[in-house]
Amino acid sequence: MDINHINTKVLEEESTLGIYVWEMPDGRWIGDDDGNFLSVTSKKGNRSRIDALAREVRSFGIYEGGPKFLSARRKIDDEEFQHQKQRLDWGLVPDPLDIGSYKDDMKKLRGMR
Repeated sequence: MDINHINTKVLEEESTLGIYVWEMPDGRWIGDDDGNFLSVTSKKGNRSRIDALAREVRSFGIYEGGPKFLSARRKIDDEEFQHQKQRLDWGLVPDPLDIGSYKDDMKKLRGMR
């Protein structure tokens, strides 16, 4: 077997739901100094939500970069972030609404029948 020729498979995105952030040409995302990123919750490809994000970015005088879709992500506040850290410390899945965890649970349940 030649190590340079390995079968690869591109994985699908977890979900068509997620968030859009604005990514600059150097890969950075637009946000504040506290690590809060300018984002919009959206379905993938929702032109009106992407346009709304673009208008907001331009209102800050930024005319470069573009929208980047992050599949199966959602916005959370500081309180929920602390709760997720606590769940992680307990050995649980940090986000009880995690789509990957949900899909795994459904597969396990189907296998138990």
